[in-house]
Amino acid sequence: MQRSSAAGPDSSGSVPSDYSCVLCGAGPAGMGFLFYAFKSGKLAEVARNGLLIIDKRVRLGAGKLGDYVNVTGNSVAKSFLACLEHERFDDVFGDIREYNELHRKLAADPDGAPLLSEVGELLTLAAERLIAHLAEHFDVDVLRGHEIDAIRHSQDGRFEIAYHDTRRPAARRTVISDTVVMNLGGTQRVEEVDDLCRTLDIPLPGNGVITCTSDELLRVTSTQLVDTFAPVFASATNRITIIGGSHSAFTMTERLATDLGDAGLNEIAIIHRSPIRLFFETEEEARAWGYAVDPVNDICPITGRVNRSSGLRYRAFEIACSVMSHGRVAGTKPRVELIDAGSGEDERVRAATCLAHSCGVIHSAGYGPNMSTLVDHRGARIPLQYCRGGIEVDEFARPLDINGKVVRGLFTFGLGSGFRPDPELGSEAAFSGRIHGVWIFHHQIGKRILTGVLKALAEKDAMQEAEMITTADDDGHASGRSRRGRADHRR
Repeated sequence: MQRSSAAGPDSSGSVPSDYSCVLCGAGPAGMGFLFYAFKSGKLAEVARNGLLIIDKRVRLGAGKLGDYVNVTGNSVAKSFLACLEHERFDDVFGDIREYNELHRKLAADPDGAPLLSEVGELLTLAAERLIAHLAEHFDVDVLRGHEIDAIRHSQDGRFEIAYHDTRRPAARRTVISDTVVMNLGGTQRVEEVDDLCRTLDIPLPGNGVITCTSDELLRVTSTQLVDTFAPVFASATNRITIIGGSHSAFTMTERLATDLGDAGLNEIAIIHRSPIRLFFETEEEARAWGYAVDPVNDICPITGRVNRSSGLRYRAFEIACSVMSHGRVAGTKPRVELIDAGSGEDERVRAATCLAHSCGVIHSAGYGPNMSTLVDHRGARIPLQYCRGGIEVDEFARPLDINGKVVRGLFTFGLGSGFRPDPELGSEAAFSGRIHGVWIFHHQIGKRILTGVLKALAEKDAMQEAEMITTADDDGHASGRSRRGRADHRR
């Protein structure tokens, strides 16, 4: 067993300077990879020259999931619980599965959709337990409360990761790694509201209009939400416009209708650019419900689910159905109007009118990447390919630069990047976005990332071996050379 430091909030950030893998971001995506590497028995290979985990949070595993207020997840409890189920996890999670109250609560309603705050609590509990186990049994270091500043791709193919303690941002440190798995969470920016309006060919919000993101508002309390909008409500019709048609858009609709209905909000407009789709477990269930199914474009060929990736699920499903049937969220006062701005000129004009007469506009149209600065060995920025859904990646989640060249050894697959549907991952043909989710991070996607990381490490070993053979002297000193000097400073 090798000594390892789990640097906590009091850590100076002093860790070894050389690793085989650095995990930048220990949220649901990054931990999905780590969980898969451990349960597949390959963690020692990933950490053979050291594994470093860096995250700006002190408690790891959940990312922002635990921050959302009264937001229901779009997966059922058993999907999250399955991430703790494997024979290799028995020693790590056995007591959690048997005695933990939250685990028991979720297991008692396996087909129910839990709150994201509950999911975040479970993921944090599991991640902290696994990380403690890894730090004890493998060559693993952890830096909590540290943030990535920049990543430099060296000429030798390795990476220099610059980071700082969030309490001392001026004190920058650097580590070197063969591979980097980077998932720093997705981001929504208020400035993107103008871009969304231009895309929809509707006027930009006027002066005095409150512009926010759903990601921001779904993390505030009811009182804070009222305090945000009540000052701009007037005696005339008070309308808030939401741009987007995803789960977060309908969750945001419910929060606004519930919390602001008695504070003066009269109307909510939801402007979207493609038809609202609903999720069903089977085609038969969808048809029994009266939903029109396109067998070619709506059904996932692997699971048989209707709108597996694009369809609204669980609470968002219920909200959408209430809005489509009654023009309101059940039990609330504000009227809700759905406007498909991409369906024709009349709808586009209606969207423009609603937005022009809104006191607030909320960006709820997906997430962009939260990517640290990436530069080459000369310090010049490496421009990456961006398309709908974020950064373009290859089959191993390696990002592509603007010339289509893979950044070898770097992997990113969380919000703001990620895989598009393919025959292995599955999805309905109509879905052109990115595939994300806690369960799939811990399974198919985790497997892909592990395959890519191990492949990259094998290539690095082959290159180093070739270099050693080329430069070896007659006494064979090169063949006995230790690997980058880590053994001395880590024991």
